[in-house]
Amino acid sequence: MQPQPRRTGPAPGTPTAAAALLEIRLAGRGGQGVVTAGELLGEAVLQSGRHAQSLPTFGPERRGALAQCTLRVSDAPIQLKCSSASPRVLVCLDPTIWRHAPITLGVKEGAQLIFNTTARAEDVEAELRSRQVVSSLLLEHFTVHTLDATGIALEALGRPISNTAMLGAVAGVTGVVDLPAIEAVLLGRFGPAGDANVAAARAGFAAVEGGAR
Repeated sequence: MQPQPRRTGPAPGTPTAAAALLEIRLAGRGGQGVVTAGELLGEAVLQSGRHAQSLPTFGPERRGALAQCTLRVSDAPIQLKCSSASPRVLVCLDPTIWRHAPITLGVKEGAQLIFNTTARAEDVEAELRSRQVVSSLLLEHFTVHTLDATGIALEALGRPISNTAMLGAVAGVTGVVDLPAIEAVLLGRFGPAGDANVAAARAGFAAVEGGAR
């Protein structure tokens, strides 16, 4: 059974304005906090006065398998409930999953792609255009951004859980929420560990290659 969308924000009352709808796909492996990242980002969007809906999808139910979450953001209430998506932002939390699973399916022309990797953005772009990996892209225009979110997590948290560093990178690249909104939801969710997760988000914001700051 497909999981039901987790909606944040007021209940739908008017049709979603398609032009104002932004879809963000977060992808990684089970155990990396992909779904949590989608929920936290949705909460930050809500606190910023917009509407958000998060919908997790899973592969085989085991740690390390593909895990994805689609987050929809809009200025209007969101009525869509389907799991299919045409994301304009792709956030890859795992350094290798994109070489083995088709996480780029449906990505729109002009998309922003944020990868957790030690590789340079231009090298990742070349591999995506090579048609030699599962997540190859045939698009003409897209932008790749990279950061070593795993390294940041190890330093800030002592564990290789990259999700909060990647949330900082999302704020730095897209502007869909600002960094203080991310910090607020992290402090609210993680309690005593909130400060360390805020440090990871700030480091991700500062480190992402090509961030619009």
